Amino acid sequence: MWDEVPAAQQNGIITGYNITYKSQTENDDGSVLAGRDDRQKNLTNLKEYVNYSIAVSASTVKGAGPASKPIVVRTDQDSK
Repeated sequence: MWDEVPAAQQNGIITGYNITYKSQTENDDGSVLAGRDDRQKNLTNLKEYVNYSIAVSASTVKGAGPASKPIVVRTDQDSK
């Protein structure tokens, strides 16, 4: 879950968000797009028991803004 970009820090109308994730130990990096009204997104197909660094950046028609400070989370066992 992430907060809306404060109006004073928006450089135009937010058109969407890009969530990037990077594994700290495996070769498993990627990104997922989210809509402009989204404030959370499920990341699927991540590896079990792996620490991931996750950051979010907002986009406008001019392109992507700076990424948030990354958070690190550890995945649990696969729910299948």
